Order: sequence, then C-alpha cells, then structure tokens
Amino acid sequence: MRMRLCREWVRRVSSRLGIGRLLAGLSVALATFQEGCYAVHYLSQQAGGQLHLLRIRRHVREVLDDPSTSEELKQRLQVISEARQFGIDKLGLRGGAEFTRYVDPGGPVAYNLTVAPKHTLEVRSFRFPLVGRVPYLGFFRLEDAKREAKRFADAGFDVYLRPVGAYSTLGYLISPIYRSMIGEFTDAGEVRAVDTILHEMTHSTVFIPGASDLNESFATVVGVRGAAEFYRSRGDLSQSEKVFAIAKEGERDAKEFSEWLKPQLERLTRFYRRAAEVKLPTAQLLAQREVIFQDISNSYRQRFPEGRRYKRLADGPINNALLTSFAVYHESSGTQDALLELCEGDLRRFVAKYKEARERPDGAKWLRELAELQRRSAP
Repeated sequence: MRMRLCREWVRRVSSRLGIGRLLAGLSVALATFQEGCYAVHYLSQQAGGQLHLLRIRRHVREVLDDPSTSEELKQRLQVISEARQFGIDKLGLRGGAEFTRYVDPGGPVAYNLTVAPKHTLEVRSFRFPLVGRVPYLGFFRLEDAKREAKRFADAGFDVYLRPVGAYSTLGYLISPIYRSMIGEFTDAGEVRAVDTILHEMTHSTVFIPGASDLNESFATVVGVRGAAEFYRSRGDLSQSEKVFAIAKEGERDAKEFSEWLKPQLERLTRFYRRAAEVKLPTAQLLAQREVIFQDISNSYRQRFPEGRRYKRLADGPINNALLTSFAVYHESSGTQDALLELCEGDLRRFVAKYKEARERPDGAKWLRELAELQRRSAP
C-alpha cells in the first residue's frame, strides 16, 4: 500500500513538472529504490534538478550563432561537435540528439556520494530497476548531498563526496554538453573535453545493468583512446600532433595509475579478510587500517611525485569509500586490455562487443569470460 501511494505521488509530481511520459516512467522506476518512501524524497530532489537542467539548455547551433558567445567557447564547442561526429562515424557510438545541446549550470552539474563499510573494501550499492545496482548516489544540490553523507557517516560508514562535471542519462533523456565538460581553454583542456564527450557518449551507447566497474572502465578506455584516435585522424599538422601527444600521455597515465592501484586494493582486501578471521576488535581494525592508508598515500606520492591525477590520495584523508570509487573506474582495466586485444585494438569492434553483451542476459559475465580466455591464450 505504501509503495502504491509513493508511486501515485511520483506520478503527480512528474505531471506537474511537465517532463512528460519519459521522465514519469523513469520516476516510477526510481521510486522503487530501496522500496520505501525515502525514495520519493530522493526522487523529488533529482526530478527538480533534472528539470532545471532541461529548462536552461540551448541547442549548440544557437550558442555558436549567438554574437555574445566568446570565440574560445565557440571554438571548443566546434571541436567537441567534431569529436562527437567522429564517435558516431568511426567508433559506432550513439548519435541522434545526444550532446547537441549546451548547458551552463554555473558550477558542478551534480555531486556523487560513495558509501562503504569501514571493515571491508566493498562499495555500498543502491538498486535501481533500469540500471541495476550502482555504486553511488547522485545529487543536484550540494546541501542534499552533504546531508545524506552525514547520515551515512553517523551510521558508521566511510563516505566520499565529489563534484561531477558531466553525466549521461543513458539515453532515457537527451544528454547535453555541460560547461564543466568544456574545461580550460588550453590544449590539455581541449583534449580532456574530447575525452569526456566520448566517455559520456559511450555510456549513452551501452550500459550493462549492475556492472558499474565494467561500464566505467569501458567508457574510460573509449574516451582516452578515442581522443587519441580523433586527433590522429585530423592529420599531421603540428597542433594535431601536439594534442595527440597529450591524449596518448593521458592514456599512459591511466594505465600507470591502474597498475599502481591494484596492489593497494589487494593489500587492503587481505587485511580486512584477516581481520574478520581473527575477529579483530573494531578499535584495533580502525587503527591498523590508518597505518595502511598512510602507506598508500606515501606510495602514491612516491610513484607520482608531482601529485598528478588525484590530490586526495596524496594529501588524504583516505578511506574505503574513496578507494572503492577509484576501483570502479580502474580496477577492471586488465579486463578491458584483454578485450581490446581480442578486438585487435579496434575501438569500433570493442564498442560492438559491448553492444553484443548488452543484449545478453549474462552480458557482464560473458565479457569477463572472454577476457579471461584471451589472457590465457596470449603468448
């Protein structure tokens, strides 16, 4: 009875917001989150935030034709639009109206909250029918995100809250280009913008429910390598070569970080497993893991002396939520490498393999099995 009342409330809210049948359908699905009216409160925050973004978006062509638009922004939007078309034509990514609008919300688009128990390196997941289990909660308003982070922290969890510069609606709504995706008006900023647009296009093209680690690391690979291929395709002019080199450096950095992260996670996993076996008292577990966290921070600073990529790892504080959020993006890099080898490095075939997996009920398992077979057959 309570769920029926919650769904009716959501239906009415969606109708008043005027988002239409699509968002109403999403709203009803999201209302089953944790099967309680807490979901309705959470949903009302997300529906309101999404509606605001829908209202302030503008078509990219309109922004380009606007005489008040700066030349820097026009040039960046033009490059991103070219990268979008490259993703469609050369990589097989979804086109349509995706990323043909522009939104400047005046700050971060949203905030993601990762939650993890203090005694194990396992992310606290949240179930949504349309996308399966996801390893975070998203919020459009910082005060809402902070309130929820405090609630989980007070309940004894590790929490990690971070701003989000872009996100995909996975094809359920038209995903726009956000101002935060534009980046700084530098060569490196341009490369990151191209990487980001291809990353988010990948999410809109393929999403395997309940497999966030594969989804994120897959999109990361397509974004980084796709950016490198995009700039290579533009010719051998000096500027193209320069930004191509930046893109390739980003690809090397991502691989180097993944190689560093894996043993850190393995060490913590062994510690928590042993602590459970010997029933280590909570106070001792917390004290001993702080020693490990400090070692991880020291290792990071030694491996990356300039502190590039993730300042939080260098300066702390580190906790399980922070580390598991990185694991979602990087832990499956070995799987992605093997799948790329299976596709002979062809990104279009790589994307097609994920499309094939999406149509299978065992898609995530199938991809992991293919990767394992590839690793075993490699010389």
